[in-house]
Amino acid sequence: MAVTPLHESDASSPSHGAQSSGDSPSRGDSPGRGADGVEPRARARAARRIALLETAEQVFAERGFTGATMAEIASRAGYSAGNLYNVFEGKDALFEEILATRGDEVLELVREAIRSGETLGQIVDAYIDATLKLVEKYRGFFVLLSQAAPDFDWHGEPSNARGVHLRKQLDDSLDELFLDAMDRDELPRGDPRAYACLLHGTLNSHISYWVRNKGDRDDLWGSASDLRMLLRRGMGLSAEA
Repeated sequence: MAVTPLHESDASSPSHGAQSSGDSPSRGDSPGRGADGVEPRARARAARRIALLETAEQVFAERGFTGATMAEIASRAGYSAGNLYNVFEGKDALFEEILATRGDEVLELVREAIRSGETLGQIVDAYIDATLKLVEKYRGFFVLLSQAAPDFDWHGEPSNARGVHLRKQLDDSLDELFLDAMDRDELPRGDPRAYACLLHGTLNSHISYWVRNKGDRDDLWGSASDLRMLLRRGMGLSAEA
């Protein structure tokens, strides 16, 4: 199911996923552009898109995937139900767009963590900290993941092309990280995906437990040092690495 970024609220025909508005600004000089080269209309459209996705994320977290309705999402976001259906054909499409949008942030998080340290141990520490900050910032999103519809396989193969591309980029970034560490003799030779599973599995277990038990900030961060220790041991790294 193809999903593209949210467009203006005056879309006039039903869509499969999101509609193209057909009024994208040209790349030529325009007196209406801001200092960043973006027209005010495009900036406002992007802001509405972010607000809508955040509202949908919160409704899904509160009601569950099954209990949430497009009508409530539209009302709380300031849309009519009909107009929301002009942008997203249903809850599945809207949910997929939330996943893809957050996926972009996760990918950038991984890349920033990789750039932030010289040793694998430093990078792993940065990755843990960045992930927990993301969980704290978007708690509703992770609540949503924990109670997603049973037939929506969010932790398996992504169900749209954008998700597949993001997953591949994430896998490639982690493969490169662990292969470089092996070349520097920081890790024993092995399958880089096995190390990625160790990293993600440990973090995901901690996050899932926190979500299920409605933990607070102290609960989320209280065991960060234990997570670092467990991952270092699992990877065969010293405490100082």
